Amino acid sequence: MSLARFHRRPPASVAHVARTHALVGATALVSVLALHLLTRGLERVEFGPRTYLLTLGFALTYGLAGALVWLGAPGGRLLSRVCGLLYFVRPPLGFQLAALMDSAEFRAHFTRPPAP
Repeated sequence: MSLARFHRRPPASVAHVARTHALVGATALVSVLALHLLTRGLERVEFGPRTYLLTLGFALTYGLAGALVWLGAPGGRLLSRVCGLLYFVRPPLGFQLAALMDSAEFRAHFTRPPAP
């Protein structure tokens, strides 16, 4: 397998889906960090380790989905679909991303070139 396929920029639709996943992951990390910094001096507000582990897992899952989609790596389409379920809370965004993930351009990004 050639590494050249990982160095090319993905099509616009693929990049949009990948950036969306990465942005959600980054937002989760920044939010939990900000919440921790804002509430650490308050005695009545306390978050346990489980809260931080769940948020970290959520953020890493979305970050991984963004990276796999960007690279066209195996498992990227499936993880992108799973992560895409969250976006249906806002139907216009969910349906837009679902349409992008159903496009031929998106599917073609994940196909492996034939062996020489």
